[in-house]
Amino acid sequence: MEHGVKKEGFLRLIIIQKLSTGAVELVLSAGAISFLNRDLESITLNAAAYLNLDVENRSIQLLIRKAGMISNGTILGVSGGLLLFGVLALTEGWGLHMRRRWAEWLTVISTSSFIPFEIYEIIKNISIIKTGTLILNCAIVYYLVKHKELFKKKTPPDPSEGWVPRAP
Repeated sequence: MEHGVKKEGFLRLIIIQKLSTGAVELVLSAGAISFLNRDLESITLNAAAYLNLDVENRSIQLLIRKAGMISNGTILGVSGGLLLFGVLALTEGWGLHMRRRWAEWLTVISTSSFIPFEIYEIIKNISIIKTGTLILNCAIVYYLVKHKELFKKKTPPDPSEGWVPRAP
């Protein structure tokens, strides 16, 4: 029994990670929408001044100018992408929590699809966060593929246990 609890411990961690990531992405999506039709150059300038950054610095000036060039289309694209990723992560988390087999495979496919990009990013510029993310995603894929027994298999209803649909 203790071995089964150990197996489910990592699954709970995956569920928490998926649900919290999805919630954060939905909040960020809504936040990005709030920047539509706003003067991002002045917002960035005010933020830099609030953070006591030297607004006369060349790099800060460049950042402020670049922020002013962000279009509504870019904001909508970022917001839409965050919305899609948030809904995907919440769907994965809920499905894993309910022990649905489709959620296991959805999570395996979506998580493993990012692994080549993560490897590319590590090759381009290695960092502890990028490496940790790659290791975590590989562990999630391995765990879900290895522990299929944690997910429900569809079984036909047992007539002795109650209601069974009638044939037409």
